[in-house]
Amino acid sequence: MTALLRHLPALAFAVLACGCAEQPLTGPAPQAPQAAQAAPWADATAGQAARFAPVFDEVDAWVAKRAFPGAVLAVGVDGRLVALKAFGRLDSSPGAPAMPVDAVFDLASLTKVVATTTAIALLCDEGLVKLDEPVVRYLPEFAGVSGHERITVRHLLAHNSGLPSPMLLWKHAGSRAELLDLVYRLPVQAPPGAEFHYRDENFILLGEIVQRVGGLPLDRFVSTRVFEPLGMAETGFNPPASLLPRIPATEQDEHCRHRLVRGTVHDENADVMGGVAGHAGLFSTAADLARLAEMILDRGQAGGRRFLSPQTLDSFLARQHQPPGSSRTLGWDTPEPGGLAGPRASADAVLHTGFTGTSLYIDRSRRAFVVLLTNRVNPSRDNKLIGPARTAIHSAVLQALDAGAGR
Repeated sequence: MTALLRHLPALAFAVLACGCAEQPLTGPAPQAPQAAQAAPWADATAGQAARFAPVFDEVDAWVAKRAFPGAVLAVGVDGRLVALKAFGRLDSSPGAPAMPVDAVFDLASLTKVVATTTAIALLCDEGLVKLDEPVVRYLPEFAGVSGHERITVRHLLAHNSGLPSPMLLWKHAGSRAELLDLVYRLPVQAPPGAEFHYRDENFILLGEIVQRVGGLPLDRFVSTRVFEPLGMAETGFNPPASLLPRIPATEQDEHCRHRLVRGTVHDENADVMGGVAGHAGLFSTAADLARLAEMILDRGQAGGRRFLSPQTLDSFLARQHQPPGSSRTLGWDTPEPGGLAGPRASADAVLHTGFTGTSLYIDRSRRAFVVLLTNRVNPSRDNKLIGPARTAIHSAVLQALDAGAGR
């Protein structure tokens, strides 16, 4: 995998903890380190120690409460990275190494927006995919089940396709082909557009559409068309063993693989699919995700070039209101009362979470973003503290941003 083989230079962790001058988020991907070359992002928190001290204290408090063994937080505003800091440790075992600020996390369902939604948006921008065309136009294998012919690409993106999750697919499939065949034969439990049900199966299908229309497997398509152009040099599927020292452990899996999962995808369906799927499997760093967030805030521009048209981007970030009351856009979610972004969230923000403890919040009103990456499933997914932790941390970040802006 090309993107993950081009390593970022090592970051100066001690400098990041106290901070130096803020850094712009646009520009080419970092190159190999040289002795006299300053690390990119190394001075991201300059002058921010007092401003973000309550935020850092909040994250530390949740580490102490064992909401997660460790975390990396990145905050950007007005095109600059203003905070980037690591907390806690790589896993929950005694004496585990400290969490590095360039830790490579299993993003879980952030894959849906970072990889798959972005890829579909690119294909729509080029006229190769139409949102309101039926899925069977792109995936003929999906035909043959009553109701499938009415499900469109838009329905998959908005999670209102009417497809159920009747079983744990991975328990009934031993290969990618077998799991896809199960998805192609799913019955329809509700008319498309009538009900919202968040389903991985929707994005498994979207990942296959990217491959069919884009002409490359999903991992290669997003590497060449998304991550490399945006300078996301350490983002990709199936990370190489050389990155293992920087990959936080996820779950001590006692019901499927019967081992500690680290360096391979946590999601069981994605694992059966070889680690590459439209719903899960992507690994990335906080600094890389900052680049994607800034492209969205800059209305489709990145590094001085047009990446997506503003019209396509706006259409993907707009609430679909189908069914009425749904908070979903195309791929993304939007803030709701009591949600992860807290009461200060902007109405026009978009966000998404991942089961492993990851989240990405992009606030267009503030021109700001928050990347919070944790491994909250280590050692067990039974730990539910990530919910209140997300709300508290995002609220603290937005309060700090507003105080700095004089709001």
